[in-house]
Amino acid sequence: MLMERGTLKTAQLQTLVAIAEHGTLMAAADALNVSQPAVTKSIKELEARLGVQLLERSGAGVRLTRYGEMLLRRARAVVAEIASAERELEEMRTGAERTLSIGVSLLASSFAMPQALCAFRARLPDVRLNVYECLPTQIIDGLRDGSFDLCVAFIASSDVTAEYRVVPLSEAAQVLAVRQSDALADETRLENLVRARWLYGHTRESLPAYWRELCGERALPLPSHVNVCTSQRLYGLLAQEPGTVSVWPEFLLEEPVRSGLLQRLDTDACQPRLTLGLMHRRDLVLTAALEYFVECIQRTQT
Repeated sequence: MLMERGTLKTAQLQTLVAIAEHGTLMAAADALNVSQPAVTKSIKELEARLGVQLLERSGAGVRLTRYGEMLLRRARAVVAEIASAERELEEMRTGAERTLSIGVSLLASSFAMPQALCAFRARLPDVRLNVYECLPTQIIDGLRDGSFDLCVAFIASSDVTAEYRVVPLSEAAQVLAVRQSDALADETRLENLVRARWLYGHTRESLPAYWRELCGERALPLPSHVNVCTSQRLYGLLAQEPGTVSVWPEFLLEEPVRSGLLQRLDTDACQPRLTLGLMHRRDLVLTAALEYFVECIQRTQT
């Protein structure tokens, strides 16, 4: 049994996380302020405890095995939670300002945050807020390594969020658009748009799943010309290029349509939906300040 092999130590998990972040045993040792032999010993003890190989050598240093990758996800959560507990205890002991770090997706930053932040500051003015506008991949990384306590983001059904708790707040349809009076403006069949140039505002990794949702029961090939752009301002400019089909959250398309820059495409495609949601690690223990911030966000959507 695993319990007979010794106790799993926090320092061993911290060592594994450091190796994953820095790529070599030497760099991990420097980050942890210990010797390289100490890092090697810690990993060997951890492997002996678990009965599996966690690391293997590569040309550039070391890489995690599939066992190491699985354990790393858990180790990051444990290390982040311990660091959070230590920070809270220190704040209680010294009377220092409490800190809340929030990651916000580019779309959610203007859609949900201003009113919630004002309400939060009115009641808890002594809590120090760090709010960062991020790309989708940065949000996931920040939650995983503990940089963010919580994130507010528009989440596509194609996004991988299994390791996080998602609290849905509202939904928005994703619709298609082209330049005003474009040659494609009267096209109603999705299959006739496959060869067009497409513009997509989420991660490239989520594109195949989005396309399958858009197609519904049809098996249409993924367009070969798809540009990904996560800059909202640049996206609006690229969407005005001739022959470009762009994907928009419905509420964001209203202004460029009203301004005569773009027009919505009414096709036989399905309309995948985005969910505005709160995201945090499943194992996160919410502080009183964090619970109130969640309440402020939820009130903006009622």
